[in-house]
Amino acid sequence: MTASRWEHWREINRQLWRLGLAGVATLTLMRGLLLWMNAPTPLTAPASDLLQAFWIGLRFDAKVMAILMGPWLLVATLLLALPRVAIAAWRRLWLPWALLCMVLVNLLSLVNHFFFSFYQGPINSLVFGLFEDDTQAVLDTVWSDYPLLGLLVALVGMTGAQLAWMRLGGRREGRRAPRHLGWPRASLLVVATLVALIGLGRGSLGTFPLREMNMAVSANAFVNDLVPSGPEAFYLAWKERKLANIGDDPEAGLAHYGFSSPLEAARALGWTEVDSAEEVLARLTQTTPRRAVLEAAPPHVVVSLMESWGRRPLDFDDPEHNDLLGRLRPWLEDKADYFPHTLSSQNGTHPSLEGLLLDTPISPLTQSRYGYRTFSTSVALPYRRAGYRTVFLTAGSVQWRNLDDSLRRQGFDRVLGASAIRERFPEATGGTWGLDDEWMFRTGAELLEEADARGEKVMLVMLSITNHPPYHIPDDYRPAPLDVSRLGEALAVSPELGTSILETYQYANDAMGGFLDRLESEGLLGHTLFAATGDHNTRSIIQYPDAHDLFDQFGVPLLVWLPPRYREGAVAQVEDWTSHRDIFPTLWAHSLSGAEVPWVGRDLYAPVEAPMALTFNSQDGGAGLMVSDAGSATHLAQPTLYAWQAGGALEATEAPSDALREQARRARARLALEDWRIRREALADG
Repeated sequence: MTASRWEHWREINRQLWRLGLAGVATLTLMRGLLLWMNAPTPLTAPASDLLQAFWIGLRFDAKVMAILMGPWLLVATLLLALPRVAIAAWRRLWLPWALLCMVLVNLLSLVNHFFFSFYQGPINSLVFGLFEDDTQAVLDTVWSDYPLLGLLVALVGMTGAQLAWMRLGGRREGRRAPRHLGWPRASLLVVATLVALIGLGRGSLGTFPLREMNMAVSANAFVNDLVPSGPEAFYLAWKERKLANIGDDPEAGLAHYGFSSPLEAARALGWTEVDSAEEVLARLTQTTPRRAVLEAAPPHVVVSLMESWGRRPLDFDDPEHNDLLGRLRPWLEDKADYFPHTLSSQNGTHPSLEGLLLDTPISPLTQSRYGYRTFSTSVALPYRRAGYRTVFLTAGSVQWRNLDDSLRRQGFDRVLGASAIRERFPEATGGTWGLDDEWMFRTGAELLEEADARGEKVMLVMLSITNHPPYHIPDDYRPAPLDVSRLGEALAVSPELGTSILETYQYANDAMGGFLDRLESEGLLGHTLFAATGDHNTRSIIQYPDAHDLFDQFGVPLLVWLPPRYREGAVAQVEDWTSHRDIFPTLWAHSLSGAEVPWVGRDLYAPVEAPMALTFNSQDGGAGLMVSDAGSATHLAQPTLYAWQAGGALEATEAPSDALREQARRARARLALEDWRIRREALADG
């Protein structure tokens, strides 16, 4: 017996709803798995918040499934008006489409599970690093660190079970004559079904659809992170990624942060003397003080951005039993200045690198269609104008993120990577992402020695890579004593993996300490400024699950060496809150005399009133993070304010102090002006 058009429609409808239910159930179970495996101990959020997270998450899950499958039924409904062969052909295509949808949903759910474990949050724009990083290295890392065969089995099993459930009962029902509904009841069924799918696709039948803002169900960041499933988180990351196309309005960022013009943002900073956008722009360039010692003997300047050098592991450092510093210890403890209250500019290697070198809240910038421009905020330009030789050195490939081309456009004379290091040291060892850090530091020391011999001054920026998964140390390196059990309940991985992470953490620090020892023994440190910091926190080994851990989540060490000759009695403000954005302003102030530099941060050797750490990090659904003694503000466009509690934790507050409100307002104005500066240059003609 040949099926009618109506029978084809009813079978598509039946299977669609069964598959949608299976998809929602799967996404809910994956959310429960995230809670079970990643919840902080103790989880302080009330049970009502968790229930709300699962409820809102379920609504988003239903929205995802309705958007993926609803249009299929809509087309089938339109085909009812055509000959039976049209809807019959459409029904035959349904199974391949259902298979594709569920493979996508399940794959993103599994990716989100492991992404959450590594980055302490759902999928975000960092996931696109698979295509922007060294893709082969990323795949090698994934193959090394994750059970891909097991994941493939899970993917096939999940999808097979869902499709089997979808088709269950269809063959039995096919042997029976379908119940005749009549056109009135059939029409009512079609309309009711489509209305239900539209409602689920909107997430709401009210005035406003279910939106990203509805994901904020709790003051607990971990609970909020449970809401988006893998597919929803990937969609949000894709939207964030599209923001790399910044449109055509240089004042779009100003409006985003709540200012109608650059002048209004300047007024919020107390710049009462400026009367036009041009005058505001002029204030965004500053001049360093004139200093005779810098004109007579300008120093070398070295900055080392260390892969995954998070601050939190240092809480568990013990020189006898859990030595995380190696030869760096004397430098961090007393020989140099250590700033323990420092935040990274972003939460990924390349975004932090762009934040450090370009002071840009928009990232990726150099990889976008605006990357061919030279930005006035580049930290290399003041040194190049002062006659320095500007060099970027990495233990990895200079083709990673197109560093070779992009950094040359930003004022670096030379961009050197693993290939250049191997030319000097053919015996150099390495791993998936490049060479071991010691070879980068050896090369950096030789570059400084050679420049000294030629009478040149060098500004050198280095990027390490060893402390990165897959975690590997050189075969000939003998780690100092390590005891991963010292981390106690903070340990978020197996002791074996935790030990591997501590080994590379220690090795990278030891290699940097050896570099400083060499400069000291060669007499270079007397005329060399040095700063080292981490690109982001140390992944995996420790969880940073909640807003009260903002300092740990984005905290990185900052180590600065100023030779006494160039310090001239200035005192390091080591207890101040600071960030990546203060590193180069500090170095400019003590290496460049009377030089024009971009308005970025502050000199950490000059006291200021109410210091704060301001970064471009995203938290609570938006960019911009400020931490100070008064508290914290996140998502600066629509700030969430946090106050310090007696135990040193941050908790959301609806009654912030006047000092916190004022600092949040100033932070928002600063970000708005910096966004305006970058957009204006990116969108300039020519």
